[in-house]
Amino acid sequence: MKKHLVLTVAAALAAACLLTQCAEMARYPSAPPTPPDPALLSASQAAPFVNSLGMKFVPVPGTNVLFCTTETTVAQYQAAGLGYQAPEFSQESNHPAVNVSWNEAKAWCAWMSAKDGHRYRLPTDAEWSAAVGPGTYPWGESWPPPNNYGNYAGQELRGCTEAERAILFKGFTIIAGFSDRHKFTAPVGSYAANGYGVYDLGGNVWEWLENPVLRGGSWGDFAREYLASSDRGYGTPGFRGSGLGFRCVVVR
Repeated sequence: MKKHLVLTVAAALAAACLLTQCAEMARYPSAPPTPPDPALLSASQAAPFVNSLGMKFVPVPGTNVLFCTTETTVAQYQAAGLGYQAPEFSQESNHPAVNVSWNEAKAWCAWMSAKDGHRYRLPTDAEWSAAVGPGTYPWGESWPPPNNYGNYAGQELRGCTEAERAILFKGFTIIAGFSDRHKFTAPVGSYAANGYGVYDLGGNVWEWLENPVLRGGSWGDFAREYLASSDRGYGTPGFRGSGLGFRCVVVR
């Protein structure tokens, strides 16, 4: 997937982000401060915090948040009533929501905060780095990725139909020596979690962060640099794509 997008002027981008945050505050007023929830403070990998949508959250060392173990699904996103732009390929309700802009991801987090009374938001760049770990890639140092490690552009795409090939951009390449069973998005949590119990920090969909930056790569990525844990993609707050989604965190 092409992912390095032309940024708007920094001042315009900052202004757009500020306007979005103000609109969210007006639409979903903040609840009065409440004492820390013991369920958030006691959450662990073995006993995660579970919210009203059934989303599971686990701690990540070095942060003051709980990470959702999976990317936000189609069903979870649709629960907010924000509307959903389905991609050209088929998805089920447990696949990650795609075609979600940064603005829309922020609006979803504001809706979830108002619904549950906890503070939900997108991860910061530092928090996401802590969750993915220090390796060159989410799986370690070797190339290519181990088979079925995550959802990237693997040999499974050789089985695409003509209609499916039309969805992929011209010049699309696949990773030699790697396959992962899913041509496009996969149900969240289809592959093994990392050491903190978090799934899909590599592959499936790029994840919007607070700044707004994108991390993690997607089902359509094949280049080493895009799959590296340190790689960052950039887009304007209103940009959408079939490889772009998000996960949320909840502040303890």
